[in-house]
Amino acid sequence: MTLFVSAVFGVIGASVAVISFADARIYAASLFHGPSLIAAVVAAGFGCWMYVWLARPRFAAQLSGRGDAFSKLLRFYAKAALGLGLVLLAGKFAEAVDPKLISILLLCISGGAGAAAAFQTVLTFVPYYEEDAGENGKV
Repeated sequence: MTLFVSAVFGVIGASVAVISFADARIYAASLFHGPSLIAAVVAAGFGCWMYVWLARPRFAAQLSGRGDAFSKLLRFYAKAALGLGLVLLAGKFAEAVDPKLISILLLCISGGAGAAAAFQTVLTFVPYYEEDAGENGKV
């Protein structure tokens, strides 16, 4: 059941990333070209690192190999999915504000956070990554 919940959360995170970046591209067709690419990458990076910072206890539990109790994991995923959804909605509703830059930046932040959430769940499905890290550290 833990793997199923992790997979569902990974799909939610990836979906938020795809929707966010696609909508941002609709608002500014040249978003991922030229100087606007810098703003998009910085905003997405901010969203990614913001998610990693907020989810650091979960990452620490996952990377240490100790894991979390199922109920704690489920609560974390529910809160994180709600947070991702709220940032995505904020970006979508901010489109009414002129200039559209606020909406685009919020969508890129949401996309970065969604990508980090999807990556976090990928770690769940990588077999024996703890052992590989231990072997590499001994060299």
